[in-house]
Amino acid sequence: MLKPSLRMLAKNWWPVLFWLGVIRMESTDTASASNTSQLVYVVVATVYPKVERSSVEQLDDVLRKSGHFLGYGILAVLVFLALRNTNRDRVRALLQRPWGTQLRDFWRREWALIGMLMTIITASFDEIHQTFIPSRSGRWQDVVLDTFGAAILMLMTYLLSRHAFVRRQRA
Repeated sequence: MLKPSLRMLAKNWWPVLFWLGVIRMESTDTASASNTSQLVYVVVATVYPKVERSSVEQLDDVLRKSGHFLGYGILAVLVFLALRNTNRDRVRALLQRPWGTQLRDFWRREWALIGMLMTIITASFDEIHQTFIPSRSGRWQDVVLDTFGAAILMLMTYLLSRHAFVRRQRA
């Protein structure tokens, strides 16, 4: 069964499609800095009524950049997992050995590179899209931050994959 079925693809790729939808929603006017800053101010002022607006704006900036880093890192990992799981489901029945007995069952460089490439393309189109929204700005620096987030989460995925492989070898 080398050709994946539509059901297999849907099962393995729905998280990627969902996350792309989340990224798309965050690229709208609703998630502009002025709107998120107001929301953060309301939340912080509820806990600490004497908070200065400038402090909340700084916090909002940190949260927004952290969101870029993590959001696109998550996208890269989801693409990686979708590729890995689709490969597993396709070849498991054809393997002459049990699945999971080699590191390449858990980690392949090409899966990570495709996840990174998907991140760079999506981040680039997202920033281009934002240049057409008056309350948003497209920044190449955000694409770099998104790519860095993807790279760090890919490194963590490699370490976790290697750990899972070693643990399976011991079992």
